[in-house]
Amino acid sequence: MNRTFTLLAAGPVAVLLGACAASKPLMGEANPPAEQRLQSSGVELTQDILYDILLGEIAGQRGQYDISITSLARVARKTRDPRLAERAMRAALHAKRYEEALEQGELWVQLQPRSQQAQESVGSILMELKRPAEAQLRFEQVLVIAGTGKARDRAYRRVASILGRQRNRAAAIEIMRTLVAQDDDNASAHLALAHLAVRADELDVAVEAAGRALALRPEWEQAALFKAGILVSQKESVKAQKFYEEYLARQPGSTRIRLNYARYLVDLKQWEKAHKQFLLVMRDSPEDADAAYAVGLLSLQTQRLDDAEQFLKTALRLRPDNEQARIYLGQVAEERKDYEEAERWYSEVAPGERHFEAQTRLGVVIAKQGDLERARKHLHAIRYTSDAQRAQLVLAEEQILREAKQYEKALGVLNDALEALPVDKELLYARALIAERLDLVDIAERDLRAILARDSDNAQALNALGYTLADRTDRYQEALDLIQRALALKPDDPFILDSMGWVQYRLGNNAEAIHYLNRALKIRNDAEISAHLGEVLWVTGDRTQAKSVWNKALEETPDSDSLLDVIKKFNP
Repeated sequence: MNRTFTLLAAGPVAVLLGACAASKPLMGEANPPAEQRLQSSGVELTQDILYDILLGEIAGQRGQYDISITSLARVARKTRDPRLAERAMRAALHAKRYEEALEQGELWVQLQPRSQQAQESVGSILMELKRPAEAQLRFEQVLVIAGTGKARDRAYRRVASILGRQRNRAAAIEIMRTLVAQDDDNASAHLALAHLAVRADELDVAVEAAGRALALRPEWEQAALFKAGILVSQKESVKAQKFYEEYLARQPGSTRIRLNYARYLVDLKQWEKAHKQFLLVMRDSPEDADAAYAVGLLSLQTQRLDDAEQFLKTALRLRPDNEQARIYLGQVAEERKDYEEAERWYSEVAPGERHFEAQTRLGVVIAKQGDLERARKHLHAIRYTSDAQRAQLVLAEEQILREAKQYEKALGVLNDALEALPVDKELLYARALIAERLDLVDIAERDLRAILARDSDNAQALNALGYTLADRTDRYQEALDLIQRALALKPDDPFILDSMGWVQYRLGNNAEAIHYLNRALKIRNDAEISAHLGEVLWVTGDRTQAKSVWNKALEETPDSDSLLDVIKKFNP
């Protein structure tokens, strides 16, 4: 390139400089005249200076870092413009030439000693050079420059963010601890340390720091949420719940924390506690659509049907486009056996994301009103857009046929569907259950083993196969092994516990059987579990208790085949 070229018009030169410096103009104005001087250095924008800038930028883009760093460093020293010093430093950093980056960073600090960004950059470079003591001094300067108040709080967050990107995590934590110790009454400083400790995977340090922040500012929701999040990530559910409870005891009006706690309880499947917390949220924020919706769902989950209807309707009033709330209101009506009301809710769901689900449920409730043929026609008329939706329609039709005790027809529907979808796990599982009812144990076993061949940890299939073998064959040890595997995967599943009780009964271990069946019934009040528990109690001589279990179940499910069959068998 000829270094004696003529400097062209000021406008284009300024535009070119701006582009080369990543849209950061080197002059104070957007289109400065060429004769304007750089900063207050007294150096004119000469052809040589412009040449070095362009050479440095173009060489950097081509990966020629020696030329790029040398050219940019030369022009930075000559002009003493802090923006060029910064640019030279960043070019050296890009090439991982930390000593040269430090030299240019120090020049930038000399030119702008009150620049927090310059001090932070030098501190970061010193960390890369394994000089943490010197880096700490730079970060101390950042805090001095920031002063007090919100600016200082922001500075702590920035320093924590920079230290969080360093490879030497131990040194980063130690520096931050030292900085915070010098400002021990600053809650923001402690929370910044907590954030850094999480990034460094030092969760105990993070919990302690967040706790100190809360001790200084007991009402600080941000710190409370952060500490709770750490405890949750550590899977310390007892400590997390205790922390939430203690914080809310001190700050009962903290809706944000209470809502977070309620959602955590849902994750833990502690429905009753979650329901209570959501009710308190609704008390304080009666127009909170999300809270109303959550209370409605939890009420449905815990069979509080009146509450479920009330809060789901509230959620729908506050957010009329909540189509899922309409579907759940349909389910509330189904639970009450008010099938006309359920049909109305499902019919109200507008075309869109939830329409397919609502129309499928509508087919089921039409059948529950006794019109099986109209229900099947309705299901056949629903358009599906995927194999998954096609399978859902088949399962809905199988359900209505099964509930009508038309098991042969249900098996035929599943057989047809599995010709088109031969590896669909839900269809295979449904056919296995129908086959078991028809005493086609070989088909049931084949389908369940087909599921397990593709998904060996499918607890549902393990349990179904184990129960089938225990109930329909004398392969009790094989059944026990399968059920034990299922129980290890889902130790609190009531149906797996029921199967374990049943296989123990078949093995002659009646005390163990009663133990598991009682656990299952405590978790879920189910007619078949009651039938099994009553049978074992009757056989062991406790006939009074057996009758009590059966009679209680009959009050809630008087038409249960499994319950009626066992009562007829032992107590006609």
